Amino acid sequence: MKTRNILLLLIIIGLNFTSCVKDEVFEGPPVLSELSITPQAPGESDIVTVSVKATDMNSIKSVKLHYAVDGVSATGISMSAGSTSNVYTAQIPAQGAGKTVTYYVEAENESGKKAYTPEGAPATPAAYTVGAPSIVLNEVYSRGTVEAPDWVEIYNNSDSPADISGYKVYDPGGQSGSKPKKEIPAGTILPGKGFYVIVVDDGTESGFGLSSGGDEVWLENASGNIIDNVAHPAFEPSQSYGRIPDGTGTWQILDNITRGTANDDSPPVPVILINEVYSRGTTENPDWIEIYNATTASMDISGYKVYDNGGQAGTKPKKEIPAGTTIPSKGFYVIIVDDEDASGFGLSSGGEQVWLENTSGTVIDDVTFPALEETQSYGRYPDGDANWQVLFVATPGSANDNSPAPSAVVLMNEIYSRGTTEDPDWIEIYNTSTSVAADISGYKIYDSGGQAGTKPKKEIPAGTVIQPGGFFVIVVDDEDASGFGLSSGGEQVWFEDAAGTIIDDITFPALAETESYGRFPDGTSNLQILSVITKGAANDNSTPPPATIILMNEIYSRGTTEDPDWIEIYNGSAFDVDLSGYKIYDGGGQAGTKPKKEFPAGTVIPAGIFCVIVTDTEDESGFGLSSGGEQVWLENAEGTVIDDITFPAFEETQSFGRKPDGSSNLVTFTEITRGSSNNNAGTLPKARRK
Repeated sequence: MKTRNILLLLIIIGLNFTSCVKDEVFEGPPVLSELSITPQAPGESDIVTVSVKATDMNSIKSVKLHYAVDGVSATGISMSAGSTSNVYTAQIPAQGAGKTVTYYVEAENESGKKAYTPEGAPATPAAYTVGAPSIVLNEVYSRGTVEAPDWVEIYNNSDSPADISGYKVYDPGGQSGSKPKKEIPAGTILPGKGFYVIVVDDGTESGFGLSSGGDEVWLENASGNIIDNVAHPAFEPSQSYGRIPDGTGTWQILDNITRGTANDDSPPVPVILINEVYSRGTTENPDWIEIYNATTASMDISGYKVYDNGGQAGTKPKKEIPAGTTIPSKGFYVIIVDDEDASGFGLSSGGEQVWLENTSGTVIDDVTFPALEETQSYGRYPDGDANWQVLFVATPGSANDNSPAPSAVVLMNEIYSRGTTEDPDWIEIYNTSTSVAADISGYKIYDSGGQAGTKPKKEIPAGTVIQPGGFFVIVVDDEDASGFGLSSGGEQVWFEDAAGTIIDDITFPALAETESYGRFPDGTSNLQILSVITKGAANDNSTPPPATIILMNEIYSRGTTEDPDWIEIYNGSAFDVDLSGYKIYDGGGQAGTKPKKEFPAGTVIPAGIFCVIVTDTEDESGFGLSSGGEQVWLENAEGTVIDDITFPAFEETQSFGRKPDGSSNLVTFTEITRGSSNNNAGTLPKARRK
């Protein structure tokens, strides 16, 4: 029981809500349209039938025709609903020749709201003069340009000439009185069945442009009576809006503009054009030509042909568009021209001429396109327009886009602050664009000195261009007045364009000698310490493999026959290292006058362990170390020198090496530690500098 009561309550609420909505939505007046009289040019024996369409979202209560003859008090008669839905009619009795009849229609709905037609009624009614020529609006054009402005065509629907001097045409501005109505000049005679075109958007005080989105136009006679009006819709620049047949027919969009001549509702003449050309194709994306249907109807382009000089000269077949190819109105069709067919042709990247012909072999379009970049096409903008231009956005099969050329974005991409005299500090610049080269001539880079103005900013040389996705490295710690060393403890650096606008800045941290600071991936906002330095190349955020550290650690040059000269090798790596193929040598091996001494195959030195190689042997590669001191080298199996030491003269009870093991600190030892750690061995004091 409770459930049923709840359901009934919901239904009642719903009905009340619906009623409220209807009352709020539909309380406006009726809508009146399509007011007309038959015949349009009544004679003195003609009864005139007035018809109008009246609609309302609730219901029509009454529709009345009001008319007056020569200004005598108006007569109101009820209009009857006809057989056609929502159309009401009434008749005006026949009047004598020369009589002027004014009329308007009033409609009222059940809410008591009223509407009138024509617009401006009852103050401004429609009118006709018995026996007068039928002068009507016949064609309008609202898609004018500065060179060819909007116009309205007037038609004399009678057989006799008519003087239309002082007749006026106007839009809502003239109807409301907010601007003058455009008057037809004195002495204007319109022949029977003749046409008169008046340019309305002429720049004068009474001139008015017809809205391309739709507008309304009125025509009144010299007595100020409205004799015709039309509300036109939006239509294409290649169309107009007119009566078929002239003077009496219904209004419709016409695909053939017939200014000043008989209206024509035949199908439009095909306007098929080359619209876009792409000449920088690849195997995966070959060259193509886009065809555009500028017509307001679908067009069959089966058998049309496109071709370049080869087809034009007859040295190869023309490329034919397949049977059954139809392009919708304002639609596109893309044909690949650089295919494997006998008629295929590649478009020259340096530019050339191409042609389009119809099925009768008539050339209907041609274009000579220029050299293009890989990211460019050549096309009409807007689509179908006479304006050809290089387009920076290729749009095969869709509307052309004349967006400006994309600008390159350049950023600081990698920073190295642990430079040396031989390899000074540097900053890497990256062009993030994938299609546009960046000219960075006159750009500047600087640290706090340049920012504060205490020293010049470092300027990038004229003519410096970074290709798309490319890198440019500028050494900052040079001898120039603008040079600056990057702090090993970290600091801020700035990058500005040629106009002096800061386009990037980075605050980098302290770095180790084996580290840089950069973006990963290149050009992104993610900045991090990089363990792999990639100067002038793509950044790498991988963790480098553990370093192989093989060094000469101790040298003994005072050997004897029983205990020849030797060199101790130390493995400072965290893993075992195979020394097979490594070589050690002095000036003779370096000069190439004798073989280098090679470590035997299979020689493996464990991590943190020492290996001693006797150098002063009897074989061809043996060499004694000079007791007076000399330089020795160690190279890996690839032939890369990985260590070299110049040792001094020392006593028989001494050696020369690194302390601690593997360090860069070289000393003379007073204790010889062949094959073991130097860390606890005594050393000679280092000579003091004077």
